[in-house]
Amino acid sequence: MNIDEKLKKFQDTCLEMSNNDKKTLQTELDTKAKSKIEKELNTFEQKLETKFEKEKLQLEKEYNKKIIDLEFNAKKQLLAEEEQENQQLFDACVQKLEAYTSTEEYIQLLGQILENTMSYLENCENVTIYLTNKDVQKVNFKNYGNIETLEDTYIGGLMLRNEDMLIDNTFLTNLKERLYGTKENNEN
Repeated sequence: MNIDEKLKKFQDTCLEMSNNDKKTLQTELDTKAKSKIEKELNTFEQKLETKFEKEKLQLEKEYNKKIIDLEFNAKKQLLAEEEQENQQLFDACVQKLEAYTSTEEYIQLLGQILENTMSYLENCENVTIYLTNKDVQKVNFKNYGNIETLEDTYIGGLMLRNEDMLIDNTFLTNLKERLYGTKENNEN
């Protein structure tokens, strides 16, 4: 083997070693780059997932708040409408009852109310009968007890009081109980 051949062989060997080193180095760099890219990608995906979850929670909170606000406003509107309807019904009933108190039938009913109410009292002494101003002029109940007047806003009917109790059989109280319920019913 001459020098040229030896040099050629040496050159080929150096090139082969260089190529092998280059491939090894390229593989190492590719592996490191791939690993770094995967780490960065995982970090990015985690940040993206965290951001997505935060935004999702924020949107859910806003959605739930809007739903609650809508439900609250709907209930508020329904209550207002119900109150308005109850007031209209109440006003219509008051008008009809006021018209009824001008009839002869009402005078008879008032006597029946007095007798029925007196039957609930154990002690019929020192009884005070409360009548509206209009009714005091229509009936004479002085034989049953002392007469006191009520405002005409009670519409009609009467109240009885003795030492033990007060019985309210006025149209206003009965109307309110029928439309709105008694105080005991409203507390339950």
